[in-house]
Parts: sequence; C-alpha cells; structure tokens
Amino acid sequence: MIRFSSHNWLFGSLLASFAVIYLAFYPATFAIADEAEILTLAFSLAHGTIHPDVAGVRAYNVTMEYLSRGHRVVKYSVFHAALLVPAVRADWRLVFLVTAAFFAAGAFIVRAMLRERDLSGDWSILYFLLAGPLYYASTIEAAVPAAVMGLLGAAMLLRKTPRPCIGGLALGAAVLLHPWMSVFAGPLAASWWIERERSEKWRDGLWLALGAFPSIIVIGAYDLIVNGDALRVNYAMTGELAGFYGAHFFAFAPFYVLSLLIFPIAGWAALSPRWSRGWAIPATTAAIVICASLYGYRDGLTSGLGGWRGTIFGAIPGQRFLLPASMLACVPAADWLQERVGALGLAWSNTSRAAALAVFIAAYGILGGMHQGFLRANAVVQQAISAAVPSGAALVGEGAILKELAPVNGIISYRSIDDADSSAGDGRDYVAWLVAPGAAPPALMAGRRVECARARSWIWNRDLWIGWPRSAAAGESEIIDSAAHPSPDSSASRASP
Repeated sequence: MIRFSSHNWLFGSLLASFAVIYLAFYPATFAIADEAEILTLAFSLAHGTIHPDVAGVRAYNVTMEYLSRGHRVVKYSVFHAALLVPAVRADWRLVFLVTAAFFAAGAFIVRAMLRERDLSGDWSILYFLLAGPLYYASTIEAAVPAAVMGLLGAAMLLRKTPRPCIGGLALGAAVLLHPWMSVFAGPLAASWWIERERSEKWRDGLWLALGAFPSIIVIGAYDLIVNGDALRVNYAMTGELAGFYGAHFFAFAPFYVLSLLIFPIAGWAALSPRWSRGWAIPATTAAIVICASLYGYRDGLTSGLGGWRGTIFGAIPGQRFLLPASMLACVPAADWLQERVGALGLAWSNTSRAAALAVFIAAYGILGGMHQGFLRANAVVQQAISAAVPSGAALVGEGAILKELAPVNGIISYRSIDDADSSAGDGRDYVAWLVAPGAAPPALMAGRRVECARARSWIWNRDLWIGWPRSAAAGESEIIDSAAHPSPDSSASRASP
C-alpha cells in the first residue's frame, strides 16, 4: 500500500501552477459562437427571462436558437447559464473563473479516486496534462463543468463503498449542464448496476434512481414549459439529434481512439476491464468514442489552416466530446503505469515530481500563451465593433461576425448577408466584414467612411473593415494596428463619423 506523506507535494504545486498560469493568461474574451450564445442566455437570465427577445437582445443566431411559443429560445443549457449569472451581473469577464473552478475541482476528484485504489496522488499529473480540459477551461462552454460533474458521479459509484444516491445526483446534474453527458451517465450507471452483487443490486438501483430523479423531473418540466412537451429537448428542436448519422465515422473514430491513447498517457487502459477493475469504465469510454464518431461534426475542423498549425489547433479543441472519458481514463491509466513503474523498481521521488511539474508548467504555458493570442485577436474585433457601432444600431455583414457579438458588449441588431459586392443592406446600417490580411474593403463599403482593425495572432489573422452609414460623411479610412495584441481592457481607437 502507498504511504502518503508530506513529501507528496506535487499535487499542490500542480494546482498552484495552474492557477498562476491561468491568471497570467486570463482569457481576453470569448471566441466561439457557442460562447456568444451562452453569454446571451446568461444575460437573459440576469434580466429575469430565458428568452433573449424579452431581454432586449437583438442579434439572432438561427443555428443556435429556435422559436417556441412566440419567443426565441437558446438551445444551450439554461442550468449552466444560471451558474454564470452572478458573474454577468458583476463583470462578465468573471465567467471564466466558473470553468476554472470546475477544472480545479476535477483534480481533487481524480486524486481521491487514485487514493481509493491505493495509488499515489502524484499520478494526478495525468489529469493536469489533459490538453482538452486545459483548453476548454479558458472558455465559457459547459464542457468542463459537465465533465467534472460526471467524474464526481463516477467517483461515487466506483468507490469501495459506493454512494449510489450521490452518484445519481451528480450524473443527473452533469446532464443538466450539458445533454451530451447522457452518453456518459447512461452507460456508466447501467454497467455499474449490472455488475453489482445480487444482494445489493436492487437496493443500489433504487438509490441510484432516487439520486437521478430530481434531474429527470427538472429537465422534463423545463421542456414542458418551454417546448410544450416534456420529451422535446432543446437539441431536438434545433435538429441536433439528427446529426448522429455516421457519415464521417471512419474519419472521426481513428482520431478519437488515438486521442484517448495520448490524453491521458496510457489512456487505452480505460478500455481494459483489468485496469479499470470492472466493465463500467470500458463501457462508458466505448460509448463516448462511438457516439462522438457517429456525430456529423467535430470541433477543430474549421480553422482553415494546414500543416502543423492546423493539426495542433484542430486536435486540441477536437477533444471536447472526449472530455469526460479522458478525465475518467486517468485512473486506470495510473493503475497501469504504477504497475509498470513498480516492476522496474522505481517509485515517485522528489526528482520525478519536479520533472512532472516542469513538464506541466512548460506545456500549459505554451498552450495558454497560444490560446491567449487567438483570444486577443478576437478581442480586437469585438472592441472595434463595440467602439464603432452604437447601442441600438443595426449592423450587417458576413456570418462569421455573429460569433463576435454578445449582449455583454452592447445591444445591436445584426443581419448576415452572403455577398459583399451586392447592394444589400440599408444605407443607414453599419457594415462589418472580415477579410484576409491586407485585403481591400469589399465594394459594399463604397460611399461609406471606413475603418480597419487588424487582428493578429499565431493562428488566426484577419482584417476587420467597418463601414459607417452612408449618411455619415465619407472620408479617409483609418487603420487600427492590433498586431501587438492589446490587453483585453484596451479599446481600439476609431475614426469619428
């Protein structure tokens, strides 16, 4: 049995290093369309409603919202958005701390699971080296919070003395935070229950069901009130559930399997009943990989980059569907590694702990710096639009602009158009268009006073052209150079209309 002593300082050092690096590269802004919509929902809740139109939000993403009973509804979890409301009311930039707190909580859960198996808590380094959770910890998405709640549910069920009621409650909460977690919670709970001793099976099953019952009632009540049917979930209303058609299965499956081999190290052990100490973890992991492969979309495929940059930028965000499986896989992976290390006559020492800490600091520092550069480039776009377009005004432009708009940056209406050379749009509207670096403004800007904001990062580079209404005096364009990546609080200067 492993003896735990004060010399096992690695976990605390990893946690402190995560906090320091996170704050050093504190997310400059949001950069994903999902985040903009989650902020829209949190903003609406802060104004006492779930409907953006009732809250006065005018920008409308038709791919992420739908109409129900005469009002707009955001497809994302209202329960996750509710966690962000206090931060939105105080300062919306604080919302990132919610995700970071969940990541930190996940580290404690993994360490507890390791100790439950008489493994050293130092193997928690496997969790801290998960690139996917580290990346999404700097976003507003529900991926990390939902995965951590699922991990808590697994920890309660897989204990030597299981706590099925708490486990069911945690798994239900995970599904409330993101419906994808039903792919995790269902197989985990079912396989765990099937493996229980006959004398304990029905008692544990009852406690598990009682724990999950509140979440089932809450989800059903929400869908009944909002969608008119307790079985019509938001994702069904937007057609998301039709996405599991498997057209890209043979392209996505190898990616997800390979990802599990790398994140965590020796993650393949999660598919082994021996190292997982039962079938619950293998069955859950297989369900996650299969369902993710069947789905018609994978994150990280829209960067438009090739070569090593496209591979890195696509592979790390592409871990999103795997997050709960990767977190859970840290435990059987540590079990396998512990035996291999022990067979070599080795054990954790201060030297090995220092090396593990150095690897984490270097890896997370690089990832955090690269991600922050991308976020700052998006912040330049958002700041330029906020500075140029007054609240209540109308803006037209390309579809990519929509992901940069959230009501926390101002209330404006937005209409997407496809042709920059057309005469679409009222002359009284503002116009925004993203082009390749150095490209001229589109013909749609003719007769308008224009401004160019340069968004630059290692991964994403664009020029944003903003045109004032034609009623404003036309004049020389102004170039805003943001190559130096200004701080998230800085505002881009603009030409006076």
